[in-house]
Amino acid sequence: MIYFDNAATTYPKPSEVSVEVLDTIMRYGANPGRSGHKLSIAASEKVYATREKVAKLLSYDSPENVVFTQNATYALNLAIKGMICEKCHVITSDAEHNSVLRPLETLKARYGVEYSTFESDGDIETSIKGLVRSDTKAIISTLTSNVTGKEIPLEILSRISRQLGLPLIVDASQLIGHKRINLKETPCDVLCAPGHKGLFGIQGSGFALISSPLIKNGLAEGGSGTNSMNLSMPEYLPERFEAGTLPTPAICSLGAGIDFIENYGIDRIEEKLNMLTRICSSELRKLHGTEIFGDTGGIVSFRMKGIAPDILARYLDDEDICVRAGLHCAPMIHKKLGSEKTGLVRVSFSVFNEESEIFEFIKALKNFSNKI
Repeated sequence: MIYFDNAATTYPKPSEVSVEVLDTIMRYGANPGRSGHKLSIAASEKVYATREKVAKLLSYDSPENVVFTQNATYALNLAIKGMICEKCHVITSDAEHNSVLRPLETLKARYGVEYSTFESDGDIETSIKGLVRSDTKAIISTLTSNVTGKEIPLEILSRISRQLGLPLIVDASQLIGHKRINLKETPCDVLCAPGHKGLFGIQGSGFALISSPLIKNGLAEGGSGTNSMNLSMPEYLPERFEAGTLPTPAICSLGAGIDFIENYGIDRIEEKLNMLTRICSSELRKLHGTEIFGDTGGIVSFRMKGIAPDILARYLDDEDICVRAGLHCAPMIHKKLGSEKTGLVRVSFSVFNEESEIFEFIKALKNFSNKI
């Protein structure tokens, strides 16, 4: 099996992750932060250790500001809806995933919130500044398109947000684990990310690193393990936004994934992803009728003339090659690319992929082309 769908979820996971999940279930699978016995304390310590690993990975000094969620979508909903609760205007990119667009559309229907999109290619700073209004309340942006792999540099977004005095919420889903992020040098108000993609955790892991007091409202209320006589959620982080039992095995898997990244070297990961991307793009360009729409940072999206992307993906699946075809939950970027009617085939790599797999993939494409 050749797995080229790592932008959705990385597979396989490092062996350290599998071991950690089993260890969590077998050795300290109690409820963290709810009881005073040894198993509960052990679970709490492992959860906090993962907060520390996330904070260290992002060069951030306060682990308690890491709020665990079940995925990046929940984290983005928490950040966006927690900050925006009145009629206003926000700025976002033209490359957003529906995990940003749909919350904004909900706020548009609920409060009359309006949003404008800046151009993710060209002069980003000029594009953003040209959209600012008197009622602009925030900038919300992905750091990497999940369709083209193109990066929207955090250093640019961070600088602009500070110049304009606007809060910045970023979606690091496709960048984290692939490239260094230093929040001391390039701060933002909230960074949202999944654990199950570039950080190699299992599904059910994600977080919002909240450095701003502007997130007022949570998405859920419930048990926190502290101040139980108070019928409001605690005011302090992370408990304010972590209602109910935490998914300890998923959180610990995230910690193990970060350990793997630190040991392997994030610069080496970035280098290998770039190498695989270059090879894949180069080989695809040799195929007649192939149009490439993005080939950066571990992602290559393309279309073959006369072949519907879903048909091609189905054929590849029959050949034991996993890719993703369609619109990738990112409608605006597909409209910009002119692929909204057909979608694209997306190939996405992890450090566990090899050059030989790309040539097997190219061979399968050639065989399919010869059949039609």
